[in-house]
Amino acid sequence: MSTVSTDSALPIVVGIDGSQGALDAVAWAASEAALRNAPLRIVHAYCWPLLHIPATMWRMGPDRGLRAHADAIVADAVTTARTTAPAIEVTTMIETDFPLPLLVGQSSCASYVVVGTSGRGAVTGALAGSLAVELVARSRAPVVVVRSTTSPEHVERTVVVGVDGSPLGSAAVEVGVEEAARRRGRVLAAHVVRHSLATRFGATDTSAGLRLLDQALAGWRRKYPELPIEERVLSGHAAGELIDLSTHATLLVVGARGRGGFTGMLLGSVSQTLLYQAQCPVVIITQGCLPLGGSATTAQVVS
Repeated sequence: MSTVSTDSALPIVVGIDGSQGALDAVAWAASEAALRNAPLRIVHAYCWPLLHIPATMWRMGPDRGLRAHADAIVADAVTTARTTAPAIEVTTMIETDFPLPLLVGQSSCASYVVVGTSGRGAVTGALAGSLAVELVARSRAPVVVVRSTTSPEHVERTVVVGVDGSPLGSAAVEVGVEEAARRRGRVLAAHVVRHSLATRFGATDTSAGLRLLDQALAGWRRKYPELPIEERVLSGHAAGELIDLSTHATLLVVGARGRGGFTGMLLGSVSQTLLYQAQCPVVIITQGCLPLGGSATTAQVVS
């Protein structure tokens, strides 16, 4: 079982760009901050070539017009955060910068870096292409991609975790179990065997997958004996199976890369499918969460 930091003083960082998708991300991040009794930091990077702003703002000049627009975006986000979780501490940061370096820089002192999945501007729009992969590759904290703001009170409090036996997969188990315990919910740990492998070795032979799941979860069962943990071995396409499971989940947690069913899942078609079709927020455990040796035994994943 991993040793993790649970320093609640670390803020949850959420990147915004003025879109509804970004406000959805703020609402989720504020709710998570309230669960953790942690502060929320709202960050906004404005760079004039990337902004879709009213023409009147341009006539005010870059220092006044763009900054006023940025201030308005952040003010809306603060209102959303305080409406969602009135008791949390909220701080803001506005920088003349591109979103990726700003978010990567903030990740070194964050528990999560949270972004939305659609909208205008460089933060949410980045998730349509290579910048999303770069954020996952460079972030020092888990990246949360928010698609839905459905309240945990209105969905089944199931945290789905993708388990593949890799160090990042082990860190994903750690975060998923801690999140389920925090929500007083349950864990559904899933190991997906590709169709080709299932056909080769026998679709009904799940013993190897069950052993992998047992090993990954044994320590967590001892730590949280009252937490319901279900193990499930599935056959199919990793993204499709996870999307199906996400339909009734409050959170989906996966490693950015691994071996087995999740290999390279954030570098191609699987990642696009998961980011745009998962029916709940997705927590992506990045390589930067692990020490240089890549071992999950000393992972600096904050949960």
